[in-house]
Amino acid sequence: MFSFLSVEFALLFIAFFMLYWAFKKRPDIQNMLLLIISHAIIYLMAGMMAVGILFVFSIVIYVIARQIIISHHKKTWMTMGIIITLINLSVFKYYEFFRANISRALEMWQLDNTGLMANIIFPLGVSYYSFQAISYLVTLYRQSVVYEKNEQTKQSEQEKQDENNENPIFYLYFWQALTHFSFFATISAGPITRVNDTKGLIDIMGKPCGMYDQLNEPESRQLLYPKIAFALIVLALAKKWWLAGYLADNWVDPVFANPAGFHSLEVLTAIYGYTLQLFLDFSGYSEMMVAFGLLLGFRLPMNFNAPLLAHNIRDFWDRWHISLSTWIRDYIYIPLGGSRKGFWFTQLNLIIAMVLSGIWHGSTFNFFFWGLLHALAIALLNIGDLACQKISGHVKGRNFLANTGIIGKTLGVLITVHFVVFAFVFFRATTLDEALLVFNALFFNHINVAWTNNPLYLLAILALALAWLIYPLFHRHQKNVGRLILKMPSVIFYVLCFMIFMAVVILAPSGIPGFIYANF
Repeated sequence: MFSFLSVEFALLFIAFFMLYWAFKKRPDIQNMLLLIISHAIIYLMAGMMAVGILFVFSIVIYVIARQIIISHHKKTWMTMGIIITLINLSVFKYYEFFRANISRALEMWQLDNTGLMANIIFPLGVSYYSFQAISYLVTLYRQSVVYEKNEQTKQSEQEKQDENNENPIFYLYFWQALTHFSFFATISAGPITRVNDTKGLIDIMGKPCGMYDQLNEPESRQLLYPKIAFALIVLALAKKWWLAGYLADNWVDPVFANPAGFHSLEVLTAIYGYTLQLFLDFSGYSEMMVAFGLLLGFRLPMNFNAPLLAHNIRDFWDRWHISLSTWIRDYIYIPLGGSRKGFWFTQLNLIIAMVLSGIWHGSTFNFFFWGLLHALAIALLNIGDLACQKISGHVKGRNFLANTGIIGKTLGVLITVHFVVFAFVFFRATTLDEALLVFNALFFNHINVAWTNNPLYLLAILALALAWLIYPLFHRHQKNVGRLILKMPSVIFYVLCFMIFMAVVILAPSGIPGFIYANF
């Protein structure tokens, strides 16, 4: 199986890396090479059908973007582009859900349902490049409207030029648009990139990372922070291939496959283990893609900022899957009205946005319920903050626990983490019934199922507890670790990376695991 963790990909990337940097002074040729290798990787991972669907979709979005620039009916073209994108996403992502439910309804009415039996493939990355397309069209529309208004006002030529420099139009030419949507480092599971610099989306060095400027690099492109890139790759392999793989094979998957056969404490540790597995899997993947971007001269947004240290559920979504949460903020929550229509309408907008976030992850009811749980948690937190503000009489009522010192902040982290952990049961289960079976085993299996006395299992529990304790310390000194890496002699650094890599290869489970978020 061709994967970002496979030897075949490593060899392909090394060959491409050397060819790519042979044209260091020609970013246009580098972009073309990047387009070719991205489509080749998509083909090797998902087949020619996925390549064809993405290619046709990219052409359609390019044509619509062109019309937004030149047409007087800009909003109509933008709306058409969004509708086409959502239809494309819905057909491929939610067909199975609608097919199953319509089929059951037809059976109830004793009608023929054989026409609904056709299978539709799920194209690689459709959820991610669809969101990139919507953000691109909306950004282009907004900027072209501003540009047109500036042209219509009676300004001097210098004033027009200054105004337009402040509000550039991020229009991508044909080959650039194809590269933006197909870039192999973002196609499978994000991060969801934007053409423009966006509040909340920053690279590993804290710099903005809009793709327009990077695809239109006028001078020679530079290899960015190679030591940091290699450190990220090694860290990602350890997180995804070794740790997440171990948790999945030996802990999480067996329990979720048959929760009735395990003691309540084993079910509880599997629930904790899944949250850690998901974080290690997805953050490891995201860091690996950021590293590939750096090695090719691109700054990609960091997707995580210590989400398991969040002191409330609002803070969690500022730290978890940041490229998605900022997208939801900018293209669902704010267009619905954001916080402009009063407190209660704000809560309604938040609930709608979070439920749609849940549905984006999957078409089954358990994802809807997971999104609804987070929506209600955020709304209840905001209501609690409002009550605390009114009781205390000052703004410190907001984030009440976090403002009461280290004890309150620690309590806030514990409450948030436990809410996230138990809500993820619905995320992991394939149906609501499966999730309820897990909770049933958690609450009742302490009576009739024996607790394991396997010393390795108990050791793993201690290791998990230790990881939760070490994690805050590592995050606090993350920047110092980065500085140490940059100052470390190259020979020592790369030898150390190789040693860690070999340790991961030896300790990791056999086989090449898939990435959890590639399924979304």
